[in-house]
Amino acid sequence: MKVGDKHYRTIWLDEIDTSCVKIIDQRHLPHKFLVESLSTVSECALAIRDMHVRGAGLIGATAGYAMYLATLEAVDHPKGFDYSLAQSAEILLASRPTAVNLSWAVDRQLSAIRQCPEVQERINIALTT
Repeated sequence: MKVGDKHYRTIWLDEIDTSCVKIIDQRHLPHKFLVESLSTVSECALAIRDMHVRGAGLIGATAGYAMYLATLEAVDHPKGFDYSLAQSAEILLASRPTAVNLSWAVDRQLSAIRQCPEVQERINIALTT
């Protein structure tokens, strides 16, 4: 979508802070254009639950980015990386239990992330899957 002289996607990773996902808050369209920053799994789950993002594809994309954020959160989790990742997946799945693209994205990310034992590689896989 083009707003003013700038082209926007509905969701993207911040170019400067790669631990931040940007979305166009769909609740305000078409009357107002607001970009929202999501930096945690909980913020992504809230955005999905409260319909800041709408449509199956965008919900799935948000879940995919949320699982990337989950890997960043899991790095220093006291109960371990895999525990934290599983908890994040549960939070996301509960945000919209009937959304097929949501569960597909979470499951796809979990499957890809769990293929590697090295944490930094897991983060990279989550970002590119």
